Amino acid sequence: MQPDNNDRSIDDSIDRRRLLQALGAGGAIAIAGCSGDGGSGSDGGDGDSESGGDGGDGGTQSVQFLTMGVGDNIKQFFEENNTAFEDEHDVDVEFTSVTWDNARQTVNNRVDGGEAPDVSRWPARWIPQLVGKEALEPLDDMMDGEFGEQFYDGVADGTMYNGSHYGVPWAASNKCLYYNKDVFETAGLDPEDPSLNSWQDMLDAATQIRDSDASVPALGLAGADAIETGSQYYHYHWSHGADLVDDEGMPVVNSSGAVDALSLYTDLHLEHNVTQSSPLSSTRQDIRQLFENGDLGMVIGHVYTGLNIESAKENGEADFDYGIVQVPRGPEGRYSLFTIDTLAILSQSENKDLARDLIRFYFDEERRFQYSKQKGFLPVVEAVGERSYFSDSENWGPFVEAGQYARARPKLGNFSEFNDRMVQAIQEALADRKSPQKALNDAQSDLEDAME
Repeated sequence: MQPDNNDRSIDDSIDRRRLLQALGAGGAIAIAGCSGDGGSGSDGGDGDSESGGDGGDGGTQSVQFLTMGVGDNIKQFFEENNTAFEDEHDVDVEFTSVTWDNARQTVNNRVDGGEAPDVSRWPARWIPQLVGKEALEPLDDMMDGEFGEQFYDGVADGTMYNGSHYGVPWAASNKCLYYNKDVFETAGLDPEDPSLNSWQDMLDAATQIRDSDASVPALGLAGADAIETGSQYYHYHWSHGADLVDDEGMPVVNSSGAVDALSLYTDLHLEHNVTQSSPLSSTRQDIRQLFENGDLGMVIGHVYTGLNIESAKENGEADFDYGIVQVPRGPEGRYSLFTIDTLAILSQSENKDLARDLIRFYFDEERRFQYSKQKGFLPVVEAVGERSYFSDSENWGPFVEAGQYARARPKLGNFSEFNDRMVQAIQEALADRKSPQKALNDAQSDLEDAME
């Protein structure tokens, strides 16, 4: 990782004019439901192979299925089930997986170029932008009937925009706080009763680890120029009573609660020195990896962090014990970032009926169970979520519990640009170039200008 004092000016990390232009072009579009960041743990992908038309060689009909983030842990799942669908329907499934880094551009390029796939999976937060392009087929005929009744209400609502469903909930995720039991024991903390209910509790434990013989940083903090820095920080923001937008979709990022939250976030590094050495160059994935390697005391992470550690332990690649507790509570409550990925049908598709068949096929209850189990995403189908596998598991149980205070980011037509400006404010404060108040005031001003 890079040191914090890099030569790059944080003030220049985002071109303000481009931000304003991007936000101004779409404005704020708030819709009901939840938001997704794609939230996958492994961005493996199989590469982007632009698939062909809808008729294959003129004999067998084909359906194009584009997804993203298909790592080794789930690749076989898709291979086996695509083959089963082909056999069942006597069609070809032209399956393409891209990495998350390339996903948004790939989708936009294919839609803009008139080569959209028939079916695609993406974060729910992309729905407003794609509806704005008239790229999505409404799926009310599916979601308003028996098929739609299988989903949890919250996740089903998360696919709605302007009163219509523009996707089927594919996956959901939230977060909890992981702690390394071995590190806690070395620091004289009780690994079986870690007392991590509040942010102050977390800071107290981190301080004790810092001052102990433990040879690892106490806490992982994300601050890199990446979209996920926002998703790690918003737990602090919301728990201090702060919000991102008001009921009209206008920015409200510099409230007193927001200043308190960003002050805590930055003080963990600048004042208390309980984080890894370089938050400004650390992504969410970096700090997750540190924890999974046993080189970190605590980190906020998804369920797949625990699954990855279990897999590493089975392979002899990790040897430490860990615990999972709820994300700490702030003065105004406790929140866990909730994200949804959706499965959508593209308006350009000439195989919409077959696309619906493919979606229904993948929502067989056993297939949904295997996907959640192998991928490490929370179930979106009630019948799957009610299985004891999830509630009884030490890895899954805390995340099921966290569902009661899960919260999604607001859906904005250009949330990525909005989030980029928030990440810039976080970086300005973390770099000690601006006070948290100044950083958030500047962000508020820029966002207000952009949304006028």
